[in-house]
Amino acid sequence: MLINTDNAIIKYSDKGKPFPYDKLFYATIEPYILEFKNCRLDKLTEEDAARCLARIFKRMEVNDVPVLKFFKHDLETMRDQSQYGKTTGLAELIARDIFCCFDKNRYDENGEFAVCDRYYCILDKDGNKDFIYAEEYAKTGRFGKKQLTPESKYFKELRSYYKLGKLPKEKEDWE
Repeated sequence: MLINTDNAIIKYSDKGKPFPYDKLFYATIEPYILEFKNCRLDKLTEEDAARCLARIFKRMEVNDVPVLKFFKHDLETMRDQSQYGKTTGLAELIARDIFCCFDKNRYDENGEFAVCDRYYCILDKDGNKDFIYAEEYAKTGRFGKKQLTPESKYFKELRSYYKLGKLPKEKEDWE
């Protein structure tokens, strides 16, 4: 799943403005939401939205590990919440990992964007992994040669680490 970098959330994000991770996440996984409910998530009741997200999370992996297993501890801390609260809370955790490089509020003191060592995918109907990534080109230099944007290079590098098996299989490896 290609992240739409023309999305207004990314294009007009700025330091000091809240970054709506959840909206960007739902826009990115919308084909899977439509597959389950044939309706956008914001048009569903909380109960239907929770069911839809739960189905997607069951088919989602991070670094070759099922998302529900990877975030088991986080989900246990949310056990007092409603099903809708749990699924939207998990969506927020996942979205913060995926879209961290676009949030200008998370840039470090050197102006570098935030990175994460988690690479997410959703298994499609055929069992193929549909990875979430960005691939955007920008003109550089005076001859207008196009190169990958820094964020796209980050996702490419993340994919290479994934293929080499260098990404953590447990959340504790990262923290």
